[in-house]
Parts: sequence; structure tokens; C-alpha cells
Amino acid sequence: MKRFFVLSLVALCLMGGICGTANLTIPKVIRKAAAEEVVEYQTEENSFEGLELCVIGNATKTVSPDSAKITAVIETLDMDLSKSKDANFETFDNVLSALKKAGVDENKIVLDSFTSYPSYDYNAGKTLTGYYSITTFTFDVDSLDNIKTYIDTITEKGVTSIRNINYQLSNMDEVYQDVLLMAIDNAKAKAEKVTGGQELNVKEIKEEYVYSCSTLYRTYTDSLENNALVGNIEVSAKVTVEFEI
Repeated sequence: MKRFFVLSLVALCLMGGICGTANLTIPKVIRKAAAEEVVEYQTEENSFEGLELCVIGNATKTVSPDSAKITAVIETLDMDLSKSKDANFETFDNVLSALKKAGVDENKIVLDSFTSYPSYDYNAGKTLTGYYSITTFTFDVDSLDNIKTYIDTITEKGVTSIRNINYQLSNMDEVYQDVLLMAIDNAKAKAEKVTGGQELNVKEIKEEYVYSCSTLYRTYTDSLENNALVGNIEVSAKVTVEFEI
């Protein structure tokens, strides 16, 4: 008894990277349609035995964060270097006091950097326009319900910009394990599609590195609504699975 094995090269490419080797008995090419790049082979009953497939599986899950880390910047400018620094430090002290009063733990407020430098107008022949002093600090937000309140508070006290909001998830490891299993299932579904539902045995699974970003880069303005500040986290996983038939 004979049957037909149809292999679509276009489909394999679109499915996300399926590579493999097969010991197929191919006595005769029945048809080749160059336009669709589809080749139909006539194979013997047991020609799938010994087939090995290397399949890439991908999965992504979007989850709601439960905390965040905000990075903020205080910038001051004065023709006197000492006054520029003093104004910057005073603003930071006011912001620090306001955050503690709003309920932020002082231990979760970290001064990241401070810098001061002269600014020149080169269009006017390198004319000094003043001295910039810049303080960058971060603080943790344990409840996202308060995120807009905190940002309103620090901007009112002199913060000039929000550099980024890094959303976090307390059970990230648990969520990632679920996504990893989804990626393996995705690889298996692709392999089953190619082999026409043949029984598959997993030979090897390799976890691949996937870069994911949970940071919202945005300069804060008073026009932003509360729900516009809260973003989501995309947790992704990628695996390479080798199957035997």
C-alpha cells in the first residue's frame, strides 16, 4: 500500500523555522508546482521511520504587573555653579520628604547619580548660559493604584522628567515556566502538522534566550490619564525541540 507525503516549503518558513532531516524513500516525483514551491512525493508505507525534526517553538503571554520602579530626574540651571547645585539638592530633599509623606518607604528611594556641568551657546561664540545640575533617582511603587499620585507629587515638588517606568511581577518565575511549556507545545504542534499527525518522541529540548522589555519610556505630562501610565509585561519563551518518529 502506498501513500503521499506533501511538503510545502512556504508553509515551513511561515511556521517559524522548522529544520530537519529524513530518510525518505522517494522513487518518483509526481508533481512540482514551482509557483507555490510545493513538491509532492510518493513514499512507501514506513518511510517516516527514522525521521528527525528540529522545530523552533515560541510563546508569549501578556500579564498585568503588580509593582513598578520609577526613575525620575531633577534638573536645575543657574549662572552660579554653587547655586545650581544647592537648588538641585534642595529640590531632591523636598521630593524625598513628599514621597515619604505619601507612603513610600525611604529605604526604597535610591539616589542613582548626580552631575553638574557648564552649558554654552555656541551660536553666540561659546557664551556661557549657566551650569546644569542633574540628579537621577529611583523609587519602588508597591501598589500601581498609587502610581499617578506619586508622579503628581514629585512633579509638583520639582521633578522635571520621568525617565522610565519599569513594571515588575512578583511571580515572574512561575509565569515564565507556564510560557515555557506553551513554547514546547507550540513546537510539538508544528512538528505534528508537518508529519501529518505521526507519533512523535522528544529527543532533546534546548531553551533559547529571549529578550523581553517591561519598561515604559515616557516623559510625563499632566494630560496623561491614570490608566495610560500602567503598562503590561510580555513574558516570552523560545525553545528548539528535536523529535524522532
